[in-house]
Amino acid sequence: MKSKKTLIGLMTSVTFLVFATPLMVNADTDSSTQSNNQVPQIVIGNVDNSLVSTVDVLDSSESAVFDPTILPVSGAVQTIKDKNGAVSNISLTPLFNPRTRVSNGSYTINAWGIGWNVTYYINISSNKITSANNLDYIIAMPVNSATVTVDSSKQATARFSFSTPIYNILSWTGWVRATINSSNNIVITTN
Repeated sequence: MKSKKTLIGLMTSVTFLVFATPLMVNADTDSSTQSNNQVPQIVIGNVDNSLVSTVDVLDSSESAVFDPTILPVSGAVQTIKDKNGAVSNISLTPLFNPRTRVSNGSYTINAWGIGWNVTYYINISSNKITSANNLDYIIAMPVNSATVTVDSSKQATARFSFSTPIYNILSWTGWVRATINSSNNIVITTN
């Protein structure tokens, strides 16, 4: 049975490399001298483009900061670049209830990049995270474990542990973390 799991893990890794390598290679083949930091809009079906806006890639920060007081009902998306140059997209969408104050409510957190997509929900009451739930993810490699927890009243984290499919030679942990900072903004970071 273990050899079957190893074979499936190896096939998953090879499949990911076969399909992701051309995407990664094409991402770095821009021969233009101008820097274009605009993220293209993708239209699927009948999407109202007035609800979607382009965002700039934030080179100066490895986190996305959202101010709930000005967050549109449709949510907002920010694109960040980490120190290694990997680009991630992060969105925060309120589950709107007109009777709740800004310091209270529920939000959908969605973060994605090449080969991964993570979504979970947080509930906030009196500017404190009271719960985190409904973790949903697609990751193009074997995941050993996945959890979403409230680490403190100001922080919730979705954690994933990975290892290489053959003999677990290398292992590491990735996460998508939501934090309420001192200005009561929601800060989302990835690793």
